Amino acid sequence: MEIRLRTDADMPALLAALKATHEVDKYPVLPNHVTREWLLDGDDGMAWVAEDGTDVVGHVAVAETEEDPYSLSVHRLFVRPTARGHGVASALLTTVETYSKLLRQDLFLEVLSHNVDAIRLYESRGWYRAGGYTAVWTGPEGTHPEINLYASPNNDRSHVIRLGAGRPTE
Repeated sequence: MEIRLRTDADMPALLAALKATHEVDKYPVLPNHVTREWLLDGDDGMAWVAEDGTDVVGHVAVAETEEDPYSLSVHRLFVRPTARGHGVASALLTTVETYSKLLRQDLFLEVLSHNVDAIRLYESRGWYRAGGYTAVWTGPEGTHPEINLYASPNNDRSHVIRLGAGRPTE
């Protein structure tokens, strides 16, 4: 497996992987978000893909947070369901963790509370829950999803930000 910077040529394979991820994990939550535009939304930073041979099997991006220009937020981390269990997500996380260390910036991510496999991965890598909120937008069932904010184990623990828009859950 190789991790490399994302290119425009990766988009067809990434969209196919995103569609498969949505079917299994409901990520993204809304099916009409399985688009190039959604994949690139908020992605003004760096983005990488995981490649297994010639197959693109995963993606991650980071960007500065709106709340704090000295912190980075993980965006659009996903792995094609057929490629899971082989360390792809861990390799992608290692890439963004290394990048944030090089820039000396804290790293955060948001994860929907129903995505227990992702939460398990983050916690097994030492990421810790730094807060949460109820989304102001609704999912397909008409409910407001619960979102958890996780911080990288490499962060300064005294530095906590709140990402996104919604009602805090604590």
